[in-house]
Amino acid sequence: MLFTLCIPTMDRYDKYLSVNLFKYVENPLISEIIITDENGNDIDKILQSNIDKTKLKLYKNKEVLGPFLNKVNACKLSTNEWIALIDSDNFADEDYFKLSQTYIENLISPKYDIISPSFAKPTYNFSYLSNNIITKNNLSSIAEIERQECEKNDYSLNSSTTSILMNMGNYILNKSLITDINLDNEMKNMHYSCACDVIYFNTLLFEQLDLKFHVLAGLEYEHASDDSSIYRTTQHRYPLFNSMIQNRFFKLYSA
Repeated sequence: MLFTLCIPTMDRYDKYLSVNLFKYVENPLISEIIITDENGNDIDKILQSNIDKTKLKLYKNKEVLGPFLNKVNACKLSTNEWIALIDSDNFADEDYFKLSQTYIENLISPKYDIISPSFAKPTYNFSYLSNNIITKNNLSSIAEIERQECEKNDYSLNSSTTSILMNMGNYILNKSLITDINLDNEMKNMHYSCACDVIYFNTLLFEQLDLKFHVLAGLEYEHASDDSSIYRTTQHRYPLFNSMIQNRFFKLYSA
């Protein structure tokens, strides 16, 4: 079993992809690397580099789609069943893929499954949720565990952080989640979704499909904290929309 690595990007080559992409190319568990670039700048630099391009599938978007649709469109292009969706400013090493592969091979008839890291290094440690499989049926109890853990660490969950875990992304997902999600009634929201695209996507999966969200012990990746990230630069723009998505997610675990 091999993975497709999907990297949605915009102006991340110089600081991140110029280093991390070379490592991904050498990873034997990745058979293809799909990069969807919002403005083409990163792809131009990749094409000019001396990187082995055998695994690379490069796409310049005709228009800026925003992070939500850019991620979904990248995943749609996968030819493998299992997709590693990793933001262009983050990095997952070979151990991340080995552990995921072993875990997935032991699953029974997986379909609507996400394999989530338990540690987004160096800041976001979700090890207290390790080995939980989160579904609509137990989401409320998982949310209470997360709330209690945040209180222990003097971190207050509020309307913009209903769940830290569900805001992270950078996970392994089964392609059926991409093919079977229905976005017809959501397209009007895409312009506003830039600062909450991950929890928005997860909310839709819980709402529409029988999502099983596995938090895998020992699964870790490097999570950058960049002031120029889309989240940091746009989180203040659409507070009403962000609140609406948080409320939709809250309804899932308060039902």
